[in-house]
Amino acid sequence: MQKTSFMIEKIIKWFVYGMLILTTFIVLVAIFSRETEGEANIGSFDSLAWNDNWVLERHGESELITLPVSVDTEKGEILSIKNTLPSDLTDGCSLLTRASMSDMYIYINGELREQYATEKIAHMTYYIPSAYVVTELCEKDSGAEIEIRIRAKVKGNLNEVKISSGNNVWFDILQNSIPVNAMALIVLLLGFILIVVAKVMQRISDNAKMAFYLGLLMLDMGIWVFSESDMRQFLFARPSLSQYFSYFSVELLGALACMYFDEVQHRKHHKSYIVVESLISIQLAVNMILHFTGIADFYRTLMISHIWMAIGLLTAVVNMVSDIRSKRILQYKATALGLTGFLVMAAMELVGFYVTRFHVFGIFACSGLVVLAVATVVQALIDQINYARERHNRQTEMIVNTIETIAGAIDAKDEYTGGHSERVGQYAAILARGMAADYDFSEEDILRIHYIGLMHDIGKIGVADTVLNKAGRLTDSEFTLMKKHVNIGAEIMEGMDEGIPGLVDGIRYHHERFDGKGYPEGLSDTEIPLVARILCLADGYDAMTSNRVYRKRLTDEEVRAELIRCSGSQFDPALTEIFIRLLDSGVMHPYTIDGMATLEKGVALKSSLLENYLQEITMSEKNAAMNPEHVRMLCFIMKMKEKKGERVDVFFVSPDEKYESVTQEADLMPSIEQLLRTKLTVHDVCIEYSDRVRIVALFDRTDNQIESFTKEITTSGMATICKHI
Repeated sequence: MQKTSFMIEKIIKWFVYGMLILTTFIVLVAIFSRETEGEANIGSFDSLAWNDNWVLERHGESELITLPVSVDTEKGEILSIKNTLPSDLTDGCSLLTRASMSDMYIYINGELREQYATEKIAHMTYYIPSAYVVTELCEKDSGAEIEIRIRAKVKGNLNEVKISSGNNVWFDILQNSIPVNAMALIVLLLGFILIVVAKVMQRISDNAKMAFYLGLLMLDMGIWVFSESDMRQFLFARPSLSQYFSYFSVELLGALACMYFDEVQHRKHHKSYIVVESLISIQLAVNMILHFTGIADFYRTLMISHIWMAIGLLTAVVNMVSDIRSKRILQYKATALGLTGFLVMAAMELVGFYVTRFHVFGIFACSGLVVLAVATVVQALIDQINYARERHNRQTEMIVNTIETIAGAIDAKDEYTGGHSERVGQYAAILARGMAADYDFSEEDILRIHYIGLMHDIGKIGVADTVLNKAGRLTDSEFTLMKKHVNIGAEIMEGMDEGIPGLVDGIRYHHERFDGKGYPEGLSDTEIPLVARILCLADGYDAMTSNRVYRKRLTDEEVRAELIRCSGSQFDPALTEIFIRLLDSGVMHPYTIDGMATLEKGVALKSSLLENYLQEITMSEKNAAMNPEHVRMLCFIMKMKEKKGERVDVFFVSPDEKYESVTQEADLMPSIEQLLRTKLTVHDVCIEYSDRVRIVALFDRTDNQIESFTKEITTSGMATICKHI
């Protein structure tokens, strides 16, 4: 089904493209051809309205009329109007009137002087295009009788008559035609520009196809307006060919409009537009067959084409209403305003064609298209800005994810500081926001400081685990190695300093003290970069509010007192004052519970609970982990899962005391491990904590599955669960 739809769409497009090419070719022939035999004579210029005292003769009766006037007639009826030419004519004068899709014959003293009729033009259809007919006069014609006969084919329109000296008779007509033709020229040029731009941009912009179809629509509209223009006889050497490209272009409008609307609405209503495009294309093909076989001229089938065009516009309206309800219209709200203007203008054009007797074609449609083009350009700019913003946000998100992953890896390496880097980043950002007014920080600056906080301890990657995770006090040589983490981190991130200004300074100097007793260079006061002074406070605050292997977290009162005590020595006093103000207002608060890392909802992470439990065991110097690096890796895996919102359950499994009394422990542990393996999936983890304890981590299990696991372990008679986190 999809393949069939694709083929139909492809055929429609190539048919429309082909018809547009044919239309353009005929336009070029009409402009440049010199085979003008039988075409309406242009004549010479002058201008004098001569519309009074005309005698209309029909059905053997006469009446005095003033031009212009419309007379109800039957198809093919002959109307005759007579008058006496002015007595002051000179050589080179011209008489001009307009034949409105009617044959016209002009007699002077009974002699046929000029005619514009189907039989005089090769291959002309019955419904001859409207044209201005010019009759040249001379001095001898002064006071002569003039008769204008009209064979009415559509309406009995008797247009005004002008007498001129030379070609000035055209002046008013040309002057009145300037606005619509200028608008058509603008539309034509804009269409051409849009097509070129769309082709250039098609590989780098999602809006290229939309601009391309709008360009085709505008090109086609420009051709149609020129074909219906009062200046047609000046624009084209063979204006009679307009009977073809005028109908081609007007019937293509509906299909091209649907193609454009389809792209604007992101092909959400593709099927409805394909149906309308198919029907319009079939209608145009049928109209061509009917015309060239002589069954029905284009004019007779034009109303059907207008109906399909109206259906196409109605389809666009219905789809817009649907998009309003679903709020999809927000994706193209600028274009939607232009579409609304265009639809209103297009409707006015159709109404004018059928209601207004002397309707000027194209002014409404062209105005609507210009509005639509402007709206489309505005929407394209909005889309490009949004795309650039989204791309920047995606890149930023990738950077953030990378930074957070690195920060997580750093924290995983440090056994007793789970979530430390992430919390320092959060505290630094809160402090920066509190400083924004005084230090002129933008949102971008605050975000940048947050990122630097996440990365401040990256140098710990280069510190040996035996130093980083030593439970007791570091020796002088070990502390010397530990201090090197700031230099290591600065060297690692040196290449990223341009992308995140201040990154290297923040990493290198966050352990400098305000009194100059810090490291690595012993900077003091404002010699220390501002970002490093911010991180020093954030880092110190997290150390105070987190559990460490050598102590539990400080109380809130102790933290506040310690900040005041260290103001001016370890911390910048001005920043410390802001920090304490944020603490007192509740804006700054620890992202820990009882010293443990938490979720956003204030629930301790299970990875933090595991870390805390291990710290308690380590501080009691009982049952320390046999492979602490394995436990740290498990904590890191748990953090990654918890960030994604996935569930983690951790069990400490040891031999059952009753079973252990009759079985040697060496024989028991393999049996327990075999039992555990039968209960684990490929996603779960089981690690050796000690000779007689195994840690089991189950990921994404339901309550029933967890209950089943614990029941099977405890009823096995071999093992027991000594702790569940």
